Amino acid sequence: MSTSRPDPAAYADRILAGDERAVDSATLLAFLGDDVDVWALMSAADRLRRARFGNHVHLCSIVNAKEGGCPEDCGFCSQSRHFTTHVKAGKFIEIDEVVAESAKAKGRRATALGLVTATRGLPDDSKGLAHIEGAIRAVREAGHTEAHASLGFLSDAALDRLIDAGLTELNHNLETGRSYFSKIVTTHTYDERMDQVRRAKAKGLRTCVGGIFGMGEAPADRVELAEALRELDVDEVPLNFLVSIDGTALAKVEPLAPLQILQIIAAFRMFLPRQNIFIAAGRTHLGQLVPLMFTAGASGMMVGDFLTTPNRGPEDDLRMLDELGLVPFGCGTSHEARPELAPRPGAAFVDDHEGPRQAPRARAHLPVVA
Repeated sequence: MSTSRPDPAAYADRILAGDERAVDSATLLAFLGDDVDVWALMSAADRLRRARFGNHVHLCSIVNAKEGGCPEDCGFCSQSRHFTTHVKAGKFIEIDEVVAESAKAKGRRATALGLVTATRGLPDDSKGLAHIEGAIRAVREAGHTEAHASLGFLSDAALDRLIDAGLTELNHNLETGRSYFSKIVTTHTYDERMDQVRRAKAKGLRTCVGGIFGMGEAPADRVELAEALRELDVDEVPLNFLVSIDGTALAKVEPLAPLQILQIIAAFRMFLPRQNIFIAAGRTHLGQLVPLMFTAGASGMMVGDFLTTPNRGPEDDLRMLDELGLVPFGCGTSHEARPELAPRPGAAFVDDHEGPRQAPRARAHLPVVA
């Protein structure tokens, strides 16, 4: 049996020729292993990113719409009531504050604001659901950004109400692979999370589904996560890298090394060539290598602080994008459906985004690059 390493460039060739699933699970595992040329993998992933997204990147921001007191026991989370951390349970933030956060996000070139609640979910008859419904409607009417949300588990009726209010995308991370999930969360199941994503997709919502790396999982667990994301055919894939927080179950876990982070980003780009892969929590672990996340295949990032931990300053991020010649684009933008966003040899990209838009559901294959 051959022991040769898979050639990332050859797989990129196949993907760009139309075989989007050229990288199977065994190959992905090899790309995530120790015996891989990370720089060759990044080079191949960068070709896929540029073919799909050109010079465009997606920027989004989030706001902690209900902080702390969550009944779930996710081992990484400072907002779980199972842990004693610096976070205290709070009330839902006021709607005018949400609108102000949307305006702030627009000023940072983000095209979406995600409303996040530290809750298991929002029951149909709850004041919390009515409040978030009003906040989403207010964001839509203000017109600064799209309204996205991460609200835990929601019924179909709740989804309908939020869609009518203006919700365009639902975040519901799987966090890790199925086999490792119970080591991180015990208060709900992997199947519950998968079901929530499927029901959101059935309603026509775009889906933002990713995970956290560096929680002690093995490469095989990362492969399981990627397989689930491919099975669900999600739209956006946020990749997070554990930021250990005092008081949580994972407080003593050391962060991944910068090259490990870049390797994971590149491997996921090879496995999920169509998806918008953006980098969220933990990218500060990259240190001086932060700009290389785009070379590794990322097509976006979160700007502004996270829920309970700081991020790099927005000014630094926007200056970095300018120096790299990267231009923000609208959520859910289809490059194939909008030729003006497709790469043109020798031509500069133009950011024609003028505000929030409902994304088309139809998606095309990657363009063939000669």
